[in-house]
Amino acid sequence: MKNQFAQLIQNNESVHIYYNIDDMRSYLDNLVSYIVSGIEQERHTLVIESERLIPLIFEKLEEILTEDQLTYIHTINNFDYYCSSGSFQPAIIFEHLSRHLDPFYKNNRSFQIWAHVEWGQQEGIVPILEEFENEADKLVNKGGLHLVCAYDEERVPEVLKLALMKCHPYLILENKIIPSNLYVMTDAV
Repeated sequence: MKNQFAQLIQNNESVHIYYNIDDMRSYLDNLVSYIVSGIEQERHTLVIESERLIPLIFEKLEEILTEDQLTYIHTINNFDYYCSSGSFQPAIIFEHLSRHLDPFYKNNRSFQIWAHVEWGQQEGIVPILEEFENEADKLVNKGGLHLVCAYDEERVPEVLKLALMKCHPYLILENKIIPSNLYVMTDAV
């Protein structure tokens, strides 16, 4: 996967990938591959992830990276990030993202993002997530960002899965990155 990530990012100004997590071991391996691929290209990685998985990620990375390389990894607790206001609210989430990306822009550092999207119990979440990902796609295309959006299989109903495939030009399926044949490019912001 590392080479697939490197190739895709090298060949595209912006990359927006949907990852449907159905196997945790593969998920962690792919996340580590994404980070290592970024470091090899001198890109920092902002990882928005569950606090229970962050130590497992670093456990794997500490075996293969130097202390200096580990400084290229920046983590945020995903539940606090997505639900800091008590519910999943796209406007607040994008405001948080902007604050977290400012240091990369100010220091002229190349970066990529891996976001494990999670939410609490919330009525009407499917259209909210669809709106959120459409806005994220606009942001990715406008800002030349590289972003993987990961969702837990058991939390994603079929209607949401189809919506996510429509707003991500790439998918990770069976440890391969493939184009989404359902992708519909959203208008730039």
